[in-house]
Amino acid sequence: MADQVIDIHIHIGGKGNSSPCKMSETFLRSPAYFYMVVRSGIPLAMILEDHDRALRETLLQRLQSASGVDFGVFLAFDAVYTKRGEIDEKRSHMITPNDYVMEIARNERKVLFGASVHPNRGEGPGSDEIERCLENGAVLMKWIPNSQIIDPSEKRHEWFYRKLADSGIPLLCHTGREQAVPVVRKAYQRLGDPRRLRLALEMGVTVIAAHCATNFYPGEESYLDVLSALFEEAERKGWKLYADISAFCTLFRVSLVDDILRKIPHNKMILGSDYPIPVDTMPPYLVETLNAQEYLEISAIGNPIEKNYRQLLAMGFPREAMTRASTILRIPPGKRARPY
Repeated sequence: MADQVIDIHIHIGGKGNSSPCKMSETFLRSPAYFYMVVRSGIPLAMILEDHDRALRETLLQRLQSASGVDFGVFLAFDAVYTKRGEIDEKRSHMITPNDYVMEIARNERKVLFGASVHPNRGEGPGSDEIERCLENGAVLMKWIPNSQIIDPSEKRHEWFYRKLADSGIPLLCHTGREQAVPVVRKAYQRLGDPRRLRLALEMGVTVIAAHCATNFYPGEESYLDVLSALFEEAERKGWKLYADISAFCTLFRVSLVDDILRKIPHNKMILGSDYPIPVDTMPPYLVETLNAQEYLEISAIGNPIEKNYRQLLAMGFPREAMTRASTILRIPPGKRARPY
């Protein structure tokens, strides 16, 4: 499996019309959601007829037809839980149950199951859910602390990190500000500070910092330098820290690419797309490494998952990053070496 190209960051969800998923009205009315729908290429008639089925079938078709990508990790997204271990429906703007993604991964050979378990479930119920996910092929654990209201630095989560470290399952954790799934309070954006992941790293968890802790919009606070310093600390202390390079094929982030390539160790980068976040075609005058021929070839790619993979390479990201996930994820034995 070590040479397999794996996109570790693909979101799936729904509003509940033909799935057990949930999207709040706040999320559905947000500019971010509107932007994703408009740019998705899904015919409006399909979305209006069956939103959840349209999204699911589109994601599956695009992953299956991405010829350069061997597997994609579809991500579950747990509800917000209170400190008493109760589901907080009011503050849960997106829920994609583990069972929903588990079933898709069971039936679709290119799909890997990315689980999501909120640590506020508590050690008993939370451990049981993690174990159930592992038994059903989970390859990683996913958090967006800003939106799920999780402080990764709290010592009461030590049971969670022990469970992950013992099982060898990585934590794919959003770092930086969150712009898609609504954040209940502005103060919760601070939960995306990568320094809050020190406890997990100290306890032996393999941590993947999503988006290299960068900002999405110009002028916003970025934690890229903070993450760069954390990588230096990780090197000294033997921590298992990585960063995914998802959501960088967008005009909003193209100006950050040179800094990322300088400040994040190339041997710690992992492929991700963040699809269905739209994938823009990068014009050559904004990317030094992209020549006119590559631009024309990439422009002709209609599949955003394939385009993201091909374009990241043309933008100068290392080829080894495209296959690194195959060396650290818990790939179920039932998945073939190549899904075709």
